[in-house]
Amino acid sequence: MGGVSDIEQFQRWLQAQLAMSENIEDPSERERVEIQIESAIQLTIQYRQIIDEQSESIPSPFSEMPSPVRVIDDTGLEKTEVSDSSLCAGCQEPVSGDLDFCPACGKYR
Repeated sequence: MGGVSDIEQFQRWLQAQLAMSENIEDPSERERVEIQIESAIQLTIQYRQIIDEQSESIPSPFSEMPSPVRVIDDTGLEKTEVSDSSLCAGCQEPVSGDLDFCPACGKYR
């Protein structure tokens, strides 16, 4: 095999991420990241073994998407009118005119 497959490139990237995780200063965060990456590497190795054994029946996990952007349906969202009032209706604290919510209580205007 002359070239490097996408799976091999992904595994190498994960291994590089694991090496870079040594630079995380917080020991608990470093351990969490290392466990996560090691698990991903293990799954990648298992997947490569499955592909080697049954290459013709396994579809590629990498596919071209028709659009790089996912359109989100916003028909279920309610739109509320923003009042010009400078006081929050919930807690009566002053609210800046450029905010849609109260920074004190979080209530949307």
